[in-house]
This record gives sequence, structure tokens and C-alpha cells, in this order.
Amino acid sequence: MQQRGWPCLAQQQDIRALAAFRILSGLYLLYDIIERLQYGRLSLLWYTSTDNSFLRPDDTPHRSPIHRFWFYRGSENVQIFLFVVTFLLSLSFMLGYKCNAFSKTLLWLNVVAMQCRCMPPHDGSDTFIRHLLLWSIQLPMSQVWSLDSVYQQNMLKKRTDKRNIDYCDIQNVVAVWGLRLQIVIMYLGTVIHRTYDSYGFEIYKSKWLPPQLTAVHYALHQSLGSRDSWLCNFVRNNLPASQFMTLTGMLIETFAPIMSLIMGNKAHIPAFFLFKLHFGLYVLMNLPNWQFVGMIASVVWLPSWFWNNMQKNLALRFPNVFAPPTVYLSPELMEKKDGVSEAERKKNSVRDATIKVQRRRRPYVTYFLFSYMLYDFVGNRNWFRKFDNGDIGEGIRFSQYWVMFSEPSSNTKQVMLTGTLNDKENVNVWEWMKSHGANIETVDLEEFQIYVWTNMTHVFPSPRIERAFSEWPSASEAKSKHFLRSFCNETPFSYLKLTVQSCYTMPPGSEERYSSPWATVVDADCDYRSQ
Repeated sequence: MQQRGWPCLAQQQDIRALAAFRILSGLYLLYDIIERLQYGRLSLLWYTSTDNSFLRPDDTPHRSPIHRFWFYRGSENVQIFLFVVTFLLSLSFMLGYKCNAFSKTLLWLNVVAMQCRCMPPHDGSDTFIRHLLLWSIQLPMSQVWSLDSVYQQNMLKKRTDKRNIDYCDIQNVVAVWGLRLQIVIMYLGTVIHRTYDSYGFEIYKSKWLPPQLTAVHYALHQSLGSRDSWLCNFVRNNLPASQFMTLTGMLIETFAPIMSLIMGNKAHIPAFFLFKLHFGLYVLMNLPNWQFVGMIASVVWLPSWFWNNMQKNLALRFPNVFAPPTVYLSPELMEKKDGVSEAERKKNSVRDATIKVQRRRRPYVTYFLFSYMLYDFVGNRNWFRKFDNGDIGEGIRFSQYWVMFSEPSSNTKQVMLTGTLNDKENVNVWEWMKSHGANIETVDLEEFQIYVWTNMTHVFPSPRIERAFSEWPSASEAKSKHFLRSFCNETPFSYLKLTVQSCYTMPPGSEERYSSPWATVVDADCDYRSQ
């Protein structure tokens, strides 16, 4: 379709980019479900509300009656059923089978419920992916590269000699704007939170901005998600390198999404920088969920010419599998192009008439979501007073309050779970879980309390468990008691000990990575025997 005026106003979305996003996000959802349940019953008990559950019944921020029903935990059988349904819906979404508005709505409802039933490992990637799924409901995600499209092609072959279906334009332009603006708003909200929200007009105090530029330094020196590799050690030991990464990261997150929105057919250039940013973060930090979602979202910006070239090359190499792309010619272009048959003109005129009928069907749900997204984002920045206090956004889990990767803390925590097993004391429970009980490794807790474990992120069984224990157990002694007692009842350990230690991250230029001695040891009251 011919673009008129400013490219940023056209926002033409190629349906093959949507298909690629559908496949990749479906794969991510399958990975996320498997990761959440990889330790069997020990993973499932995070999502139940029985006597053996790891979370207390009141350990949830969702108090409204709607959320209590939507995010219901219940028994293990209930959770198994819900996870199976979510897995099948994710698989159907990825394959593009029965990928209609109803099935996509069911997928979104189940994904939100899965995330909100267990909040300790929740992070911004969960919020981002469910918002993108919500916008996917309004868009044709399975028009190509799906089982639905294969079925339509087979039906078309029976009536004509055509091998493929013509690609038509997306009529719900507001949904295209919504999907793309959602990506822009996420990055923009994150950048604003790092500067304006936290520090007012004293932005020179921010670790993300000059003259400090120490955010990457403190992030890589913390325990959470910090890998122990030669590249990470190089960045940690070279302040100019970490400052350069901080500056370039802020520039990419600030300008690349906006440039992707306004550059039209050249949107792939800033989108590549976004992809590269998340890939680099994946190499440096063990936070895979965030980086996977960020890289998947960058696929949305790839223009039509990219997919045309890719499809042409595939059609030349595999002519029996792939067909060359079909280019839709608008009536304006047909008048300028010679050699167009009368049949093609008639076919396109019928298509234009169909488009006019489709445009009369106003997508009111899309209008509401688009308006509320902008309203909630502006209101969360305190630029005006919201009439609903954000209750509607929180009610449908569509809040636009983006606070990811905010100000890195100057202190860090080390969390170790040990137990007594087969007369062996101080057994590393994290290693026991990772090996599914095959590896029994002891820990010298006295050494752990004194010396730094620089590779703590790889001690945890999974990144989500590390995320949960980075803040959740030390915030409440009652939560720690409940978890330890429930864990004792479900494992062969006769004694469990949760050791949470804190130390200060040294500023740039220091010889040591952490303060010595350790600042705090928390806490001796976390020792509980199974009842």
C-alpha cells in the first residue's frame, strides 16, 4: 500500500512481522511455563493455597473479589489443569491454530492469571508480554505462517490455481498504533522513572546520567543476575567501559523506540540497536526473561521489504515449499502501472469494496485500550490527576507504570538455603534442587558469611527463584517461617536454614568489590524444624 504523508502517521504493519512475533512469543510462553514448573511439585506449590503451599494465603497484593476469582490458587489438581490449559493455548497461538479473537483472549486471561497467582518471582517482563498479548487480540496474527493460513491456502487451491493468498492491509490502524506505542511507552516510562520520578529536577544525581554514569557498575557488582565471566569482570574492572555502556544504553532506550516509530521503512535500524541492547544484557546478566521479551518485541518493527527479500530468497532455494510474495496494488498504483489485466482491476475493486465495509465496523475495544494506555501513562507520571486512581488499569492488569531497571542499589544480598540431609549438615539446597536430588553438596556457612561468592546467580536453581529470594524472604519473617516449614514437609530435609547476608557495593575506583567485613547477617531466627 502506498504511504502518504509522514511515515509515523501511516504506521503500516507487515503481517509477516506479526506472524514472526506470534511464533516467537508463543515459544517464549511455552519456555516460561516449563521454567516455572521444572522442579515438579516443589514448583507447583508456589501456585497453590493448600496447607503445604509455599506462600501464605494472604501473601498476595490482589485483594479485590475479581482478582481473587481470576487469580485463584486452590489445590494442586486445579493448578495442573490451569497450567495444561495455558500450555495448550500457547501452543495453539504459536502454531496459529484457531488463532481468533476468542482463543487469544483466553490465552491472555490465562497468562495473566498464571503470572499473578505467584508474585514473588514476578518482574517487568511479565507485565510487558501480557500487554503485548492484549494488543495481539486486536490484530491478525495468523494470516501467514500458521495452520490457519495453510488451511485457507488448501481451500483456495481447490477453487483456483493460486498457490498463495494475497497479503491484505491491516484495517485496525488503531491496534497497530497501540502495539507500537506500547513498546515505546515501556521504554519511555523506564527512562523517565530513572531520572525525573526519582530525583525531581536534580537529575545530576542519577547513576544513569552524566557526570556519574555508574549504573552498569553497580548493576554488575550486585548479586542479582550478575554473571561471573571474563567479559563481566572486564566491565567491572574498567570504569570507562561501564560508563560507556551506561551512556549508550540510556541513549538506545531513549531514542531507538521513538525513531522506530517515525522512520517508516528504515525502522529496522533503531530496532536492531534495541535487539543488540537486550542481547548484550543477556550476555552480561542472568535475567533471560526480560531480554527474551525485549528481543522478541523488536521483530514488530521490521518493514515489508525485509520480509519480501527473505521470502524471495526462500522461494528461490525451496520452490516447492515457499512461494514468492504477492504484492497488493492499490487502484492508484494500478493506474500508473502498465500491463495490469482487467481481471486484476476487478479483483482489486472488489477488495476495496470489502475494505470499506470492514472500516464501518468500529473496534471500540481497541479505542478504549488505546485511550486508557495514554491516559494511564500520563497520569502515572503525575502530569495530571487520574479520575480512577489507576484502578481500571490495575483491574485488568494493564497498568502503564514502568519502573524496570531503576536506580541500582549500593548494597547487595546473598541468600543461601541449607539443610540437614542424611546426617550431613549445611547441605546446599539450591544445588540439591538443580540436580533433582542427585547431587549433595555441603556449604561452609562460616566462610559464606565472611567471603564473597561472586557467582551467586548460578547457585540458584533458576532465575525466577533467584528473583523471588532477592527480596521476598527478607521482607517478612512470617513469610520465611511459612516457606521453611512447608519446604521441610515436602522434602527429606530434617532441618533448614535460610541465611540472608548483606554487604555494600564499593564505588568505582575501589580495590575491593564489596565492603569488608560484611555489613549485616540476617538472621538467626530463620532456623525452623519441621513440625
